[in-house]
Amino acid sequence: MTIFCVVSDSSVIWRISKSSMDRKCADQLEQAGLVSRHVQQIMPPSVEYRLTPAGQIFIEPIEMLYTWAIDHTADLDALAAQQAAGSTAQTAEAGEDP
Repeated sequence: MTIFCVVSDSSVIWRISKSSMDRKCADQLEQAGLVSRHVQQIMPPSVEYRLTPAGQIFIEPIEMLYTWAIDHTADLDALAAQQAAGSTAQTAEAGEDP
């Protein structure tokens, strides 16, 4: 089964497999009124999730966060490496395998 996440009827923003999108999360988004679910009765079955008008208000802040993350990828990677090194050092001090 393929899941399409779309912003409007004409623009698909990403396509993911059912296993990639937790059903509980999808249900919560639908119950919150942020997405609408459309089942395509084709073989293989397909489900489309579309942002509702309420969900579309999140597009701009999410795009801003995405842009920030892209602009700061090196900093984020360095921070992750630093945290991993700290975690490895702590487990070594405790005598555990990392």
